[in-house]
Amino acid sequence: MTSTACQFSSRFPIQIFTRPLGLSGPETWREFDLGPGYFSIPEGHEVMVRARNIDDAQLLELITELEECPAITHLNLSENRKVTDASLPALARLKRLTWLNLSSCMITNRGLPSLTGLSRVTHLNLSYCNKLSDTGLKDLRAMRGLRFLDLQGCPKVTRSGLARIERHNLEIYKP
Repeated sequence: MTSTACQFSSRFPIQIFTRPLGLSGPETWREFDLGPGYFSIPEGHEVMVRARNIDDAQLLELITELEECPAITHLNLSENRKVTDASLPALARLKRLTWLNLSSCMITNRGLPSLTGLSRVTHLNLSYCNKLSDTGLKDLRAMRGLRFLDLQGCPKVTRSGLARIERHNLEIYKP
């Protein structure tokens, strides 16, 4: 019998990917299962969850489903255009997140302070969140563990705004 890192169920059509702890790089993820359903994650693995076509209320419910699984380190919410600032504070309940993709969500400057509670996040993708501007970026300075920030497709973010958050060990992608 294989021991489990965690178990959870979800009513949402999520995609679940796993990889052995210690591996890195996108090619190391393997599709594990599709939701809805009940999932038992093997010991020694980390988990990425991909959710599509959800809104704020559904994201709050999904977080409740996922929050007791410490193996979940990656959350991909990209292209969920009905995910807004309103649900961002709940992400802090996913205490082991290291990677978060919010690209093409309806995030504004007002939502960015909520992300500062994600102390373990090293990679944050805010690409194509076109309501973001220099004003909101200042809040991201509090994310001291952040190592990669994707801001491509954010037309209101300028070189001047980027200069205010630049620091050693932070790679910012903004072509």
